[in-house]
Amino acid sequence: MGIVVIGASFVDVKGYPLEQYIPGGRNVGRVVQVHGGVGRNVVEDIANVELRPTFVSVVDDTGLSDDVVRNLIRHKVEVRYIARSPEGLGTWLAVFDNDGDVIASISRRPDVSKIEEVLDEHGDEIFSSADSIVIEFDMEVPILKKALDLAEKYNKEVYTVISNMSIAMKRRDLLRRTSVLVCNEQEAGMLFSEDYAEVTPQQMQEILADKVQLAGKGSRASALRSGWTSWIQPARETLSLPA
Repeated sequence: MGIVVIGASFVDVKGYPLEQYIPGGRNVGRVVQVHGGVGRNVVEDIANVELRPTFVSVVDDTGLSDDVVRNLIRHKVEVRYIARSPEGLGTWLAVFDNDGDVIASISRRPDVSKIEEVLDEHGDEIFSSADSIVIEFDMEVPILKKALDLAEKYNKEVYTVISNMSIAMKRRDLLRRTSVLVCNEQEAGMLFSEDYAEVTPQQMQEILADKVQLAGKGSRASALRSGWTSWIQPARETLSLPA
């Protein structure tokens, strides 16, 4: 089955002004609609390097969701564990300024509770056959616990990705049960209550090594993805998370 990704699916609606953006004005521009969501993006990226992943997610019953699923099939993603629910597809609406920065956005989070039902019914077959698990870590706690229990049952590595760090930070006890946390420097700063905005990749590696030294259990590897580059820092112990 390869890599299994568990996460949400979104459709992103993005607006770009053609002329100087005027706040509160009637701005002529370009509006594009693309498939999004951290979990969906990750599974497509994995498929793009021909690793044939499986996606566990939820969409709704609209044509937008049909397009999302068809696109994943074209990328050779296994989609049989994608459930349907009236509120299963999320939406992110964003307006960008002339420099390409987001100046306003609204996000409607999807109802992904159906994933728990999928894990109840198919969890053993999914996890027993998986090479490893990637899970979006700001989903509902019952889903995370069920996925982590299954991963431990079948001795599978769990790699976590984040779409909302504020939510994920409330699940530090569950994060300790994972093997790798993937985040950018801003998210790492939230996690450790420090500012890494001016930190170079080399400095970030040193900081990560120090954090690892504070750990107190296990023999794992901790990973941190910077906005500039990516690396995995081998560690004798899991990353110690502040209380």
